Amino acid sequence: MIDVPLWPGTPPGPATAESPSLTLYAADGPATGAVVVCPGGGYARLADHEGADIARWLVTLGIDAYVLRYRVAGDEPGRVPLHPAPLYDLRQAVRVVRERGAGRVAVMGFSAGGHLAATLATSKEGDRADAVILGYPVIDLTGSRVHSGSRRQLLGPDGTEEQATALSAHLNVTAETPPTFLWHTAADQGVPAANSLLFADALGRVGTPYELHVFPEGRHGLGLAQDEPAASAWPGLCATWLADQGFGPRP
Repeated sequence: MIDVPLWPGTPPGPATAESPSLTLYAADGPATGAVVVCPGGGYARLADHEGADIARWLVTLGIDAYVLRYRVAGDEPGRVPLHPAPLYDLRQAVRVVRERGAGRVAVMGFSAGGHLAATLATSKEGDRADAVILGYPVIDLTGSRVHSGSRRQLLGPDGTEEQATALSAHLNVTAETPPTFLWHTAADQGVPAANSLLFADALGRVGTPYELHVFPEGRHGLGLAQDEPAASAWPGLCATWLADQGFGPRP
């Protein structure tokens, strides 16, 4: 593990108790690309098993993995708006990774980290990365499918529908959105699979390539899903997809 400087000074946007950081897990030998990993945690905390464990797997594929600890609400979730601090952190992480010489850069996120990755992928500003991997992502912050925790952390108690629409990634997909790999479980009660379906449908309507897998069983927050018979297939499927995008050798 190598700590990589993220911001040269005070990060822009709202301050939080913990400063954002970036940690490199380097592949043995020349890497075929780099992936910035965004753990989940509802924008209130960060789930370790969706960071370091994922990075160690990516390294076995010959890919450099950078785990981003973006700004989250911590002990006082939802009292003040976080947005756009996490997005600033991810955008800066992609910029730093490119400056370090990575030929191709992907972003991978889980749950709320998936929302962050999808927000970058559909942003009209800055570097969107070359590919996106979303594991059981939060996508919709509006209507009946809203993930209220993520919305509250990002927008605070007074967030408007207009703000929520702007941060609902499926409503902001364009033909410039990068190719995307999505996986979810039909049994997910924390973030329903409808979120991934909405994003996939939006990608299809603009002609952006995507691969989507919805496995029948498994709770929310599985990470590598090693103990879930069906969902444990996702890392192998994703490795093949990454190779097709120019990251790592084909399994």
